[in-house]
Amino acid sequence: MSRLNRSCLRWSVLTFVSFAAFGWIAPRVDAAGSSKYAHSDSDKRFLHHIDLYDRNNRKISADSTEPYSVEKTCGRCHDFETISHGWHFNAFASEVERQRSNVEASSESQADTDETATNSKSVEQSEKDTEPAKTETVRSDGRPGEPWIWTDARTGTQLPLSYRDWEGRFSPSEIGISTHEMTQKFGARIPGGGVAASWDPNTSELAENSSEPTRWPLTGSLEIDCMACHAKSGAYDFERRRETIEDENFAWAPTAAIRIGEVSGSVSRMKAGVDLEDEKVQAKLPKVQYDDRRFGIDGTVFFDLVRVPENNSCYQCHSQRTVSDSGIDARWNHDQDVHLRAGMKCVDCHRNGIDHQTVRGFEGEQHPAGVAATTLSCRGCHMGVSEFAGEAHSEDHDDALSLTQIAFRAGRLGSPYPQHEGLPPVHFEKLSCTACHSGPIPGEKAIGMMTSLAHGLGEKGHRSGLELPSIQGPVFAKAESNGLVTPHRAMWPAYWGKLVDGKVTPLSPEEVYTNTRRALRVRKDFIEELSEKGREEFDEKVASGLEAIEKTMEVEQAVYVSTGLVFARGDEEGSLVEVEVENRDAVEMVRWPMAHNVRPAGWALGATGCLECHSDDGLVFTSTVTPKGPAPVTAEPINMASIQGLDEATRLEWNQLFGGRKMFKVLTATSLILLLLAIAGSCLPAVRSRTE
Repeated sequence: MSRLNRSCLRWSVLTFVSFAAFGWIAPRVDAAGSSKYAHSDSDKRFLHHIDLYDRNNRKISADSTEPYSVEKTCGRCHDFETISHGWHFNAFASEVERQRSNVEASSESQADTDETATNSKSVEQSEKDTEPAKTETVRSDGRPGEPWIWTDARTGTQLPLSYRDWEGRFSPSEIGISTHEMTQKFGARIPGGGVAASWDPNTSELAENSSEPTRWPLTGSLEIDCMACHAKSGAYDFERRRETIEDENFAWAPTAAIRIGEVSGSVSRMKAGVDLEDEKVQAKLPKVQYDDRRFGIDGTVFFDLVRVPENNSCYQCHSQRTVSDSGIDARWNHDQDVHLRAGMKCVDCHRNGIDHQTVRGFEGEQHPAGVAATTLSCRGCHMGVSEFAGEAHSEDHDDALSLTQIAFRAGRLGSPYPQHEGLPPVHFEKLSCTACHSGPIPGEKAIGMMTSLAHGLGEKGHRSGLELPSIQGPVFAKAESNGLVTPHRAMWPAYWGKLVDGKVTPLSPEEVYTNTRRALRVRKDFIEELSEKGREEFDEKVASGLEAIEKTMEVEQAVYVSTGLVFARGDEEGSLVEVEVENRDAVEMVRWPMAHNVRPAGWALGATGCLECHSDDGLVFTSTVTPKGPAPVTAEPINMASIQGLDEATRLEWNQLFGGRKMFKVLTATSLILLLLAIAGSCLPAVRSRTE
């Protein structure tokens, strides 16, 4: 018996060791949502008394002079790598390339793990674990959004840029604009991350091919700043962050914005290529003087944070104002978005998980989180998943849903179910919800619009509403993503470029300014100092600028693009001629959909009846938008029907059916009444005879 016990004990130990070894070697399969990072799992705000660390991972005290690093500080408790996948942190990147890189990295990681797995795991299970993520299905950069519009009032430039493959936008890298220049120009409107948090991928190559060395070693990286969204409203200074980034103090921006210390010094005043090990250079770098009152006895600093971002954080980059002929429209005469008035927050619809892949909320969105995002669109929230023409719950759909699932019913967040009584279903096949419910109330012509990204709303200044870029809306056009008529904002690009083989491409705006400064002699405003003085002055100065570009930038034929036209030097001195180009998309209207502000049902298009749209002067078809730009030319207005590709004659014929619709209903009702009376009259003698 004793021998048997010893034998059993040996086998038990051997089995335990084998399972332990297998568990250590085999790929770890975590439960959903599990992570090596601790989490509170409570709705209450977590109290953040934390130690600060600099970019070299050294603990910061009140006597330190280095800025704190968000990644080294927050990354101690939060999964910074997963968080960095978010849309906002990759504003300077292609969504397709980014998702592809994530899939490849995930596949490589899984492949390395599979090599160490034991043979006890079945081949089928191994193949299942190595299936690519859903992000592999991404085939586009998503619905086009607002471009990064490089604006320079000195050269009359409003150039739409994007790293994503969206129509009408230009790639900064193809033009010669470095990510460092993009970060300095637009860094105040992104929370950091992506290429702004790392040096140029081609830094060494650029350094070899350029006479000017890169400035990244001096400025440091613009890291993801968690506080931009998660700091309690009023605790984060967006304007101080903007000023710090404009001074090229990228690495110091988070410290300045949260106001835990004063930053002195400016990298913008330093020359690139200096030896950072030199004591004199070190002395010129910006320094931080921390507020010792913010440090506790234990050396920690209190950060007043919220788990769910407040609206004030969103407004920094997502505000808008309308501009009429009299200037910027006064706030008191306008109403907020109906959802905000109902007490909702931006993040109620624009949600995200730990990966910070924020839901954009448009129909047909391919969201990495899966089908749960479907009910966060307009139709999904108000009408339920079943209203998507069978798209989300068809039998052959990968994410087939049962209509009995409570999570996908209408009325999410208490939203009312829109009856749309008397509205033919064809409207839902042709129009987006925003076509009737969103954006400024349409008039006979599109009005001017200002946005945070394009006009720096939030910065204190004296705006007239005429500042570049010239953006207009609403423009009722078919959305590229689903073909539904949707309200858009629109602009016409204006830039200096080169014409090669009939195609025009932009030149680097900074290089253009350097090479045209003496020829144009514009101190501040291209429009005020050239365009408003008349066509003669404009032609003479622009021709001189084009000549300077051709000489100094080795361009065979330089051109200036504005208002849908392309200007080149004429045969006579100081004259311009209009030339045609093959790639018209490089000079034509650039547009992107808008969804806010949302108007209530009573203010929706069509609320007063069919004739509001289906008449000869229905604004959704007849309102116009006129190309605008720095050039002193008057362009022909374009009506919405032509933008939508509608035939005007057919539209007018269709409207005639609605013009007499009320009279037709009256005549029909009268005819039915008379018919009923006639029938009753003919039957009356028979009824009398029977009763007698």
